[in-house]
Amino acid sequence: MTGNAPPPPPGPYGDDPSGNPFGQQPPPGQPPPGQPPYGQDPTGQYPYGQGGPHGQDPSYGAGPGGGGGGYGASPTLGSPLRRLLARIIDSLIVGVVAGLISWPVTDNDYNDVSFGAQFTSGLIFSLLYFVYDGFQLDRFGRTLGKRALGIRVVRVADGGPISGSMAWTRAGVYTLPLIVPCVGTIFWLVNVLWQFWDQPWHQCLHDKAAGTTVIRGS
Repeated sequence: MTGNAPPPPPGPYGDDPSGNPFGQQPPPGQPPPGQPPYGQDPTGQYPYGQGGPHGQDPSYGAGPGGGGGGYGASPTLGSPLRRLLARIIDSLIVGVVAGLISWPVTDNDYNDVSFGAQFTSGLIFSLLYFVYDGFQLDRFGRTLGKRALGIRVVRVADGGPISGSMAWTRAGVYTLPLIVPCVGTIFWLVNVLWQFWDQPWHQCLHDKAAGTTVIRGS
């Protein structure tokens, strides 16, 4: 005696037991086969509709337990103008002290334009700026100029404050090449201009060397 076999159980997308939707829509709230859950970035970096430094997941860079001085929900990068004005303030501070130190070293003659005098003055300024910048970043995450302009230096990895070798590396790459005549000046110019085309963090070369960026915030 023969009879009709019972139909196979319905698959997840209708009556096809293989699960192939055959043009049918998936159940409400479920993605097609092989796709990540709705709202999840397939790369695992950012949620859909967000991403990059201006639209982070609220937990990204927040540190353990949601704290630790991370990026927060929507960090704002420090603009080139703010960074420039902060550097001008820092340079004036360091320049005054460097001038006082250079004055007796260069025989009290500010009109001396010889290579030796200029090199000595530049060397003193660069070394003094290196110590000033590295110490301020190591202790406070920003210099006096950055404090005045409302910006600070943070780690790109998690938005936390910088310190130690990271702070001193950043200061060194910015200041020490200036000791080398001509070549150092060209490198410095490329370094500071790099932020204008760098994406997504608008880093200078000294930021890239240290793994840092500059954001708005106290």
